[in-house]
Amino acid sequence: MSIQKQSYTSKKTGKTTIRYFANVWYAAESRSITGPMRDKEKEAKKDEVDIIRSVEAGQVKAKKKERMTTMQEVFDIWHEATAPPTYANSTWRIYKRFYNDYIKDVFGDMAVSKIKATHMQKYVNLMKQSHSPATVNKCINILSNLFTYAVSPLKCITALENPMEGITRCTVPVRKKVTWSDDEISYFLNLPEVIESHYYPMFCLSALLGARPGEVCGLTEKCLSDKPTYMIDFDRGYDNWECETNLKTHQSHRQPPIPKHLYDLLRKRLIWKKKNRLEDKEWCDNDYLFVSQHGNPIKPKQYSTAFKRLLTAHIKSMEEYENAHDGKLPKGDMKLSYISLYGFRTSFATNNMRRFPNAALISSIMGNSPKTLIQFYTQTDTDMQKELIDNYVNLERTIS
Repeated sequence: MSIQKQSYTSKKTGKTTIRYFANVWYAAESRSITGPMRDKEKEAKKDEVDIIRSVEAGQVKAKKKERMTTMQEVFDIWHEATAPPTYANSTWRIYKRFYNDYIKDVFGDMAVSKIKATHMQKYVNLMKQSHSPATVNKCINILSNLFTYAVSPLKCITALENPMEGITRCTVPVRKKVTWSDDEISYFLNLPEVIESHYYPMFCLSALLGARPGEVCGLTEKCLSDKPTYMIDFDRGYDNWECETNLKTHQSHRQPPIPKHLYDLLRKRLIWKKKNRLEDKEWCDNDYLFVSQHGNPIKPKQYSTAFKRLLTAHIKSMEEYENAHDGKLPKGDMKLSYISLYGFRTSFATNNMRRFPNAALISSIMGNSPKTLIQFYTQTDTDMQKELIDNYVNLERTIS
């Protein structure tokens, strides 16, 4: 029990004013009960007596406990607020999966205001021991978004209380992407089993234009044009959750020209679809250019699996032949290196940059910026580096 005083100095007059208030410790709730500010100390003492009497008479109102917002509640509000088109559908769904798999059981029931930077650092350190840097970084991204959202607009914590401040992302090892040469791409596209595949026109499109799998799957029946030249319109995508999507960036919306043989191949697929629809009106009810044998749109995962299955089977057959023939391959055959379906895109960028190093032109066909093309898709190799250095050395000799 005590009388506290508080002084205030006016900036305008320089006069200091002292005011008083009662402060009584309430042990039952482990808190202090304070009285109003008074100009005179004796008035504050009277307040102190009144507070003590109220405590002894059991007339003090219990302090209402402030409800704490949990991490799960923040996530639910944030995830609803960032639904497509705010985030791309695939990103939005992946964030939910990562939260449920790696974050929910650890922090879901905790009050956001009770989570400290030490909790975050310990969590990240433990994750590093059993998960890849890419997985850890994805979790860090989600947690950073959640706590930023808790600061504003939710105002559950202040910016100074954000426990993600100072938490650094993991360094992801740089892995050289495997690409195919022009000859390897041509060889694969001319394999009999590939030509006979239902996905053959899609493989050709990915290989010849470096298109993203989701873009190929999302092409419409009206994507082809023959005036003023043969062209294809990339205007939407299709994802693994069976959702039509907007393309990645505004640069992804494009109409590159295509060779006539590719136009004819895609036109043939369109005719096949229309023919099946005429025979059975219930067979297909969508406007996608590429559909399965049952008339359903093709998801990128299905497309990727088909490519993987054909490539893996070919590599296995070549290895078996080598083992049976002292390391020799059949005449005209080659042993392809394993690449993912996305490897067509990287190969397109690399091969064309080697032939015609115009990043702006190539990126306009691929649907990304020149900076992205150079940073993520083109692969420098020893032969290209050697050619550059040799040419420079020869130039120096000529000058001297």
